[in-house]
Amino acid sequence: MVTRADQEPPRVTCPQCGGDNALRSGESFLACEFCGTTLFLDRAEIIGRYRLPRLIDGDEAKAALRRWMAGNHTVKDLDRKSTVDSPVAVTFPMWLFRSRQAGRESATVEPAAPTPIPVLADLAIPAGSLEPFEGPEEGAEAVPVGVPLETARTWVEQRGVDPKQVTEVALVEIPLWRAGYEFGGKRYQAVVEGSTGNVLASVYPEKAESPYILVAILGLVLFGIEGLIISNPFAKLLAYAVTSVPLLLVAWWVTRRV
Repeated sequence: MVTRADQEPPRVTCPQCGGDNALRSGESFLACEFCGTTLFLDRAEIIGRYRLPRLIDGDEAKAALRRWMAGNHTVKDLDRKSTVDSPVAVTFPMWLFRSRQAGRESATVEPAAPTPIPVLADLAIPAGSLEPFEGPEEGAEAVPVGVPLETARTWVEQRGVDPKQVTEVALVEIPLWRAGYEFGGKRYQAVVEGSTGNVLASVYPEKAESPYILVAILGLVLFGIEGLIISNPFAKLLAYAVTSVPLLLVAWWVTRRV
């Protein structure tokens, strides 16, 4: 069996009939499309190239970003008070390492190009969604590979993956929507994964935690003082109940403002 990973998509030449077969991710056996011969694929010696399909368009990506902005981790009204640019279609390369350790198969990815979004390294590639790479996506900006495979191998080893247990190495093109936005006079950038709609961002206007911490400290101080100066258990419970009402109102006001 002859494999050629430099082609797009990677091909497997059948030793029986010489037919060219597309190499799909995750397969251990391949039935030749021309003669039916079953081929065993030693993927440790093959570097395949695949892509995730782009399933959401620019409008859907912008809507996904707006929903993320309205979540619990961002400042209040970020979705309404920010100005979002039109998303730009991008394909980003990732090194994929499949391994089998303790009888369990797992997939680890590392960026194959420099990226301002470090959380891309934690991107989960949906199982079974990969397709053979058949050339650059029309209308999308392609980020070139800038991280050598050996560098990525080192990163994977540092994450605890035994190189002897790696069963497949592949280069995967990930569809992204790059979306910039402005809030409070500052510019931010996020990316929306074009296959699932997940939003990835490293720097964004986060919800302030200090007001919640101050409310918690205030409650502890008030309850502590009441516990020290009031000895009667029933009076103490009554004081706690009375004190909790304004504290709850303050907490509610903070959630509305922050």
